[in-house]
Amino acid sequence: MSTIVVGLYKEPRAAQKAFQALIAAGCREKDIDTFDGAGNADKATQELLGHGFTKDIAQRYAAAIKQGHTLVAADIADQDADAAEAILDENGAIDLPDASSHQSKKTAKADSGKTDKGTVGSGTDMEEETVPVVEEQVEIGKRRVSKGGVQVTTEVTETPVRETVRLREEKVDVERHKADRALGAREADAAFEEKTVEMTATSETPEVTKEARVVEEVVLSKKATEHDKTVEASARRTDVKVKPTGDRPATKR
Repeated sequence: MSTIVVGLYKEPRAAQKAFQALIAAGCREKDIDTFDGAGNADKATQELLGHGFTKDIAQRYAAAIKQGHTLVAADIADQDADAAEAILDENGAIDLPDASSHQSKKTAKADSGKTDKGTVGSGTDMEEETVPVVEEQVEIGKRRVSKGGVQVTTEVTETPVRETVRLREEKVDVERHKADRALGAREADAAFEEKTVEMTATSETPEVTKEARVVEEVVLSKKATEHDKTVEASARRTDVKVKPTGDRPATKR
């Protein structure tokens, strides 16, 4: 449960100071309203009437606003109402002027002193219980999901290749033969020169060369198609039915 606590201020600066003090005490800024200037007087009246203030009190506050005063109204939890009332008083809240007064001086007090709590009728504390009407908002959209696909992997296999190749191999043989023949003068001179004679033998060995060639290609592709699908859903809503009980019917506001 919550209570509306209000304080009236002669100077806007004092009202702003009270506003900041409520914030510092833990009140949420959205729960505090400030009314100043003649253009906000009617709005303040409706606000006060909506929170249980009597018509007379609401109109007196509106008249004070039109005279240049500033009204600070805070929606406070019941257990914190007294503390909030004290904060408004400490920051310069003034008495509610009498309806017949055209001066900004204090000439009369409201029922609760400098700050008033919302009441219904005369001196009866207002008790509220809120029953919310809840309604679901349905939004239908779409999202991507996996539907499976195709996976292609490659692996290496080996196939033996066999082929017969003729190889050539050389071998050097050395033979000695007996000889008996005369040498000419030039041959004799050359025969007694030191020299080396070398003969190299060669052989063939198998050689394997490889060339990679593309012999087949596997191509992966996909195409998208679209179709319409009707999606149905239900949105829930709580409906509040008011049924009077007892001898005194409830009063709707």
